[in-house]
Amino acid sequence: MFARLSLFAVVTALGVIGANSFAVPRANIYSRATCQATYTVVSGDTCNKIASEFGVTTPALEAANPTIDANCDNLFIGEILCIPGTPPPPPPPTCVAEYTVKADDVCYSIAYQFDITVAQLEAANPGIDPLCDNLQINQILCIP
Repeated sequence: MFARLSLFAVVTALGVIGANSFAVPRANIYSRATCQATYTVVSGDTCNKIASEFGVTTPALEAANPTIDANCDNLFIGEILCIPGTPPPPPPPTCVAEYTVKADDVCYSIAYQFDITVAQLEAANPGIDPLCDNLQINQILCIP
């Protein structure tokens, strides 16, 4: 009986050691590439308080740290959180062609001609206003 008890104690101890050696710290789950900074949780912290301190929204903080539960009541002292940064602006569109505006052109007809959407045309040409009523004859447009 003593041998069985010792074997049980060894197996139990190994199970505890093994479980701890494979635990993944919550702080390592997010990609640090998307973080403008990291923050170590201290006593009294809340998601709203941390978000406010860094000038980010609470939903953005929660999205950058998927282990935070919906009520943000599972923060623990010493936990390292990702403070999300403002994503960089998208790169400017690559123009595959240029188009010279003619009389009576409208955004829809130009977009249709190049098999793109009006939104794509406007994104590639930020000078076009939302109503597309400021096109000028001989204006050169980027066709993405």
